Amino acid sequence: MPFQNRRQMRNMIVLLVVMLCLSSCAALEEASQRRQEKIKRQQSKRYLTLARPDAQISVSSGALEIGSDHYTLTFHEDLLKNKAFDEPREREEFGRGALVYMESLYTFIEKLFGIEPPVRRIGIILYEEYRGTTRVAITETNYSMMPQGNEILRTVGKITMHFPMAMFDQRDVRAHELTHAFTTVYYFPIWFTEGIAVFVQNEYAKGTGHGRLNLQDEMKLDMDNVNAIQTWEGHGSHDVQWGYSYSYSIAKALYERLGEDFYPELFRIIKQEKLHQKLPRQMKSSMLIYYMSQAAGEDLVPFFQELKFNVRRLTRQEIESVIRQATPSR
Repeated sequence: MPFQNRRQMRNMIVLLVVMLCLSSCAALEEASQRRQEKIKRQQSKRYLTLARPDAQISVSSGALEIGSDHYTLTFHEDLLKNKAFDEPREREEFGRGALVYMESLYTFIEKLFGIEPPVRRIGIILYEEYRGTTRVAITETNYSMMPQGNEILRTVGKITMHFPMAMFDQRDVRAHELTHAFTTVYYFPIWFTEGIAVFVQNEYAKGTGHGRLNLQDEMKLDMDNVNAIQTWEGHGSHDVQWGYSYSYSIAKALYERLGEDFYPELFRIIKQEKLHQKLPRQMKSSMLIYYMSQAAGEDLVPFFQELKFNVRRLTRQEIESVIRQATPSR
């Protein structure tokens, strides 16, 4: 074979090899991108990933207490027996990551509802077991009725979230409990308190523990033919799963019907009127629906009556009258 022909053939072979390499690299790059997208989709299904690199973290001596802008995280002594948390380095590493997520979740709920918790810092205590169990997380609120001028108003002095590690590891449970910390000052009926907590848990932290129910077909009535959710007592009561799911289903239905501005407007009106701070006990459903109707720009009493709630239309004057009658004289 002439020399020039051999050189041309060699060049062609080199060119083919280069083309094959480029094609193979492009295929590998495409496959890698597909894998990364799949991983991101899987992660988004498991939990909401929120980044807040600017969170200011402080660590105490021994890393028994770790603080951030809005939280103080404490390791209870019974958790120190766990080998995963018996060294300061382990506690610090875990605490930093946990509080970055919690700060991000704080910002998210703040924007979602247009509100902040009633205290500057929320306490988080981590346990191996809390009250003898690893399966229950609780948000505890310290209330007090304080005189302000000629009125007695309820204030919140302290909020503490108690988590067994088995529950804290579930990010949707953190979202649920943090929602309680945001709304505890409003003294809502339990069905609404739990409904919007599960709403955040399901819609924004990808929780799967409480599914949506058909509000008519899966309604439960008490002996007075009233929807059992209205007097449902939450933790420790019967029909716990149904209660969480049905409460969430109401919260979700209202969101779909009235739009994303409904809940921020609801909280804005309640904060503006300040009647919730005068309540001597938990808010009744009729009072909540009074506010909901203002936020929605329509009468929502018929919606709840269709769900067999025992409610009626109220005026502000009627609410104030009921509060005065129920409030002990000074």
